[in-house]
Order: sequence, then structure tokens, then C-alpha cells
Amino acid sequence: MTVTGSTVTASAVVSGGDRPPRLPGFMVSDFAPLVYAAARSCVGAADSRHLLSGAGDRTGIVLGSRGFDTVTLELAVRQVDAGRVSPVLFYQVLPTAVLGIIARDYRLTGPVSCLAVTGNPRAEALELAAVVLADRSADRVLALAVELAEDPADSYACADLVTAEA
Repeated sequence: MTVTGSTVTASAVVSGGDRPPRLPGFMVSDFAPLVYAAARSCVGAADSRHLLSGAGDRTGIVLGSRGFDTVTLELAVRQVDAGRVSPVLFYQVLPTAVLGIIARDYRLTGPVSCLAVTGNPRAEALELAAVVLADRSADRVLALAVELAEDPADSYACADLVTAEA
């Protein structure tokens, strides 16, 4: 697949109906586990000989979503309204929290961007990945897209490893 001067070299889609494995440090929502599972399905386990082996330098991450983690956000708001404050929930609701875990585990050192999309999350994440590559901010971009649905079986995350065309 080619996207505006870039090439998708690996892809994966993870369905919420598959119940992604829990991700330590995150509770309540499937948002972070779905994102992490998609990244892992695309490039392999962080401790294996994955596609990014030795290539973490100058590998960026882009995440696109229409609603991000509304499940955790709604719980945090309910707790604040009830007079309780959970710093853990405030950390978890930030989309960059899971991206930080991915960057740490895969030793990615490129730019990190989150994009609130209005259309197709995957297409818009791929467009931003192409922009990052075009301005030479990174040599590779892990483009992620995630959508949570009321029915977890309709939730999904996808990951694409994007490189600049030669």
C-alpha cells in the first residue's frame, strides 16, 4: 500500500471481540490494550526479533481516533463529580500514556503525535505518518488507529508500519 510518498510495510488489525490481553498499569477500558495489541501484532513482541529490531531510532508513532478513551474519561468524570480524584485514571485517559509504553518497550525515539479525526481513523493516521516522513522527522512511523464502540466486539485497533518511498 502506498500513501502519499510512503509505503506500508506491515499491518495488523485487532478486534475488540478478541478481548486483547490486559496491559499492566491500565484498567477499566480496552483502549490501551487494543492499541498495544495492534502494535504488537504489526511489529512483533518487544522482546523478540521484530520488524523494528535495531530500528527504534527515528521511528515515530502516530495515533488517530474519533473518541479516544471515552470509557476511562467518563469514569474519571463520575469520580470527580462524586468528590474522589484518581490520579491513575487521569494518567490512563491520556492517549499518549499507551504510546509512552509502546515507545519504551520498543525503544522508539521518534516524534509522537495524537490526532482527533473526523473521518476514517486509519486513513487519517496514515496521512499524518506520511507528513512526518515527508518532513524527515522520522525514518519510520508506527501509525495506529483505534475506535471504541458501545459493544466491545465492534471496537478495533489497527497498526501500520510506514516508511518513506525510496
